[in-house]
Amino acid sequence: MSTRQIMALLGERAVRSGALGGRLALSDLIARGLHLGALQRVKAALGLSDVELATAIGLSQKTVSRLRKKAPATLGPVPSDRLYRLAAVCVLAREVLGNEQAAREWLKTPQVGLSRRVPLDLMNTEVGAREVENLLGRIEYGVLS
Repeated sequence: MSTRQIMALLGERAVRSGALGGRLALSDLIARGLHLGALQRVKAALGLSDVELATAIGLSQKTVSRLRKKAPATLGPVPSDRLYRLAAVCVLAREVLGNEQAAREWLKTPQVGLSRRVPLDLMNTEVGAREVENLLGRIEYGVLS
């Protein structure tokens, strides 16, 4: 999964990937806050409703609606970090499953490897997101559980 693909999904300027400086620049970008348009791009890419998006990044629907009216249009560091995490899982799911539509469906469907939980519902915590990533890794390497 490349940083470049994640940043493209978020609509942010590319950050050098691979080098420590690139990761630190990415951390700085998230700490400053992603542009509000990133929220809409991820929502569209995953075909999410406002409620699904808000739940996945750990915000209330009311907060998400309020953010749209805000200027300048940037998210805070915590929602930016959660949105980045969601975008990263989206990119990984597209790579593993072959296309965006398959990734959308998979992320919204209960998975046996997650104790029949819906991957998207696990995205609001770091631990849940890592479990989703781990399952995608097992699928990629043919180690289904």
